[in-house]
Amino acid sequence: MDNETTVLLIDEDPAGIDSIRSALGEQAKSFRLRRVADVPTALARIWGGGVDLVLMNLPSVGGCADDLLAPFVELQEKAQGVPVVVLCGSAGEDLAQAAVRAGAANYLIREAFHVDLLRVLRSAGGRAAPAAPPRAHSRKGGKIIAFMGSKGGVGNTTAALNGAAALVQERKTAGRRVLLVEFHSELGSLPLYFHPHRSVRDIGDLLHAEGCAEPITLADLESCLWPVKAVPGLQVLFGSRSQEHSDPITAVNATSILTLAAQIADYVIVDLPPSLSETCRAVLESSDCLALVVERDPISVQAAKLILRRVDSWKAANLTIGAVILNRAGLVSPMSFAEIDAELRIPTLGVIPPAADLCAAAQHAHTPLVTFDADSLATIAMRNLGSEIEELVPLARPSERAEDGPLAAYHIGQKMIRAGVR
Repeated sequence: MDNETTVLLIDEDPAGIDSIRSALGEQAKSFRLRRVADVPTALARIWGGGVDLVLMNLPSVGGCADDLLAPFVELQEKAQGVPVVVLCGSAGEDLAQAAVRAGAANYLIREAFHVDLLRVLRSAGGRAAPAAPPRAHSRKGGKIIAFMGSKGGVGNTTAALNGAAALVQERKTAGRRVLLVEFHSELGSLPLYFHPHRSVRDIGDLLHAEGCAEPITLADLESCLWPVKAVPGLQVLFGSRSQEHSDPITAVNATSILTLAAQIADYVIVDLPPSLSETCRAVLESSDCLALVVERDPISVQAAKLILRRVDSWKAANLTIGAVILNRAGLVSPMSFAEIDAELRIPTLGVIPPAADLCAAAQHAHTPLVTFDADSLATIAMRNLGSEIEELVPLARPSERAEDGPLAAYHIGQKMIRAGVR
């Protein structure tokens, strides 16, 4: 094993990693040692990539053997081939042996760390290579919807914000939880829109905490979420507001955040900048749907085509892609919808009519448009967009009325909306 070997320790006690370093002595330089407190956080770290071996501390008391082994069994089933070595005290060797029978690569007795630790780590590390991290949507949890503008200034954040609010309002009595994540490492616009208190943490704080200490945990993520009072059930993870904490969002960061977010929300709406970076790729490979926001002008549509070609080359399995045509202002000679359909060759998820004054008034009120003016054409179109997303990416089973295709029912109303914005 070389200097790139990452060993992840699962132990509630922060001092547990010190005993590992002490037992390895000078050989600790051959390993990158990290600690997390629980299995869900460990899985998020594993799915983010880069973990070569897991050390898991088994409990010594707390119930029958099956109950004590339950966290290990969950880890073993979802660790995607990463070897797991369990740790126990001398009195818990029977439980450790049961873990080996259930698939653990080996076990270690704490009292004999100084004798066996290095040998077992080297042996277990060579038994299996970690598999590629699974896509977030393949696991149990919420659905991830990525919004990306074809270029800057097309209104992507407006569409993402109101689409998220519409998803919450779709069934108010169901207790639905929606997270809006602004994946902007510098100068996020949502903090300017909502004006949260300066003490509210953002994605920069989240990444800064990960870089300085332990990997991101559910508790870390939830401590950075800001509730939108006008839309109960909607919470926002703001883009960075501080140059001091404007660390780049890496692909591993993105995957880790989305994995955790999908564990606590029904829908995770991601506001992505127009980019073809590896971070963007990681987000889309973790997503269930891409809503590509375009304007009715040739430059915006051609930029969208370039994005679609790159996404197609990534071959992100099971990613549904649709267009959101946002009319931010009345163009002198806008492209027709038929021309846009012919160029992009993807379904249209929504057509949003011009509403510059209403959007400005909603921003001044620090509230999403869909809650500011319930009867405007733009609000109706945003709500239809939420309904369309829910139909394409359902939380449970698909709608029973989808016998004419997932877009059929919506297209009837869509023609009426289009007639008003031509």
